[in-house]
Amino acid sequence: MAHFEGPEKKIEIILAKPQPNLRYKSDGRWRRVVRASGAEILNCVSTAELDGYLLSESSLFVWEDRLLLITCGRTTPVQALPEILGFIDRDKIAFLFYERKNLNFPGEQTTGVEDDFSFLSEFFPCKTMRFGSGDRDHVHLFYYGNGEPASLRHTTLRVLMHDIDPSVGQCFTHTSHGATNVRDMFAGLSLVNASMVLDTHFFNPQGYSLNGLFEGGYLTVHVTPEPEASYTSLETNIVEPDGCRIIDEITRIFKPARFCIFLKTGDNNPHGRLNDILPTDLPGFGLEESGHHRLDRHFNAVFQCYRRNDEFT
Repeated sequence: MAHFEGPEKKIEIILAKPQPNLRYKSDGRWRRVVRASGAEILNCVSTAELDGYLLSESSLFVWEDRLLLITCGRTTPVQALPEILGFIDRDKIAFLFYERKNLNFPGEQTTGVEDDFSFLSEFFPCKTMRFGSGDRDHVHLFYYGNGEPASLRHTTLRVLMHDIDPSVGQCFTHTSHGATNVRDMFAGLSLVNASMVLDTHFFNPQGYSLNGLFEGGYLTVHVTPEPEASYTSLETNIVEPDGCRIIDEITRIFKPARFCIFLKTGDNNPHGRLNDILPTDLPGFGLEESGHHRLDRHFNAVFQCYRRNDEFT
């Protein structure tokens, strides 16, 4: 019996300049893109700057100058690239990122990392790299850069949590009727405010997704509560100078045995050095691995792995 794979694959495209019709919906372009990756659109909410699609496997976000497709399960988001290139000129793409975290059940996937990288390299020359040790949690990155981006307002924080507390995971099963508890959980997050447009979905028999939009910012949370490989992710581009606050808040909610932080930003990040945003110490957790990587003259990234203190042997 196949397991559900929580850790995500993610493709992000940043344009050299805004394309005003990129958010266009009536031609069905985004439904075709999502289906090409192996998922379906469940719902869409919008702000003046951004559309957020809640998917059967994670989320899609679209601005006039950027798109971000996050999928989990057995999906293959790289297969959506030909569909995307049907309405975005390849020469207009300034940057392309493809991230794929190490998976719990890689043998159940239809493609591996090398398959995905090989497919993408048919369209774009690239750099490939791995963040983190191969025998522990890590993220593979395919990176293409060409010219100047439309804007360097591209700071993304990901918190990737494994082995969440079983009592918390139980709130995200279809039979738990935990909607009120879940709303209370996320109401305490500092990024959630009355002006944020929220879109949520409980999956049957288990699982949960949340998209939150605030002006041009997004917050997304995905929960895979299956006890044999429980996993939760939070991702946002709403990164405050004290970025460790949201990290502390979300890890206090889910109480993971281990988690990783992946922070990527442009050089004009208004909050200064990447390491200033991230925690140097989190109560109850030990830092297992840390690395700072410069992708090119535009982008930098930090990858950090933590393990609960009682998990160290």
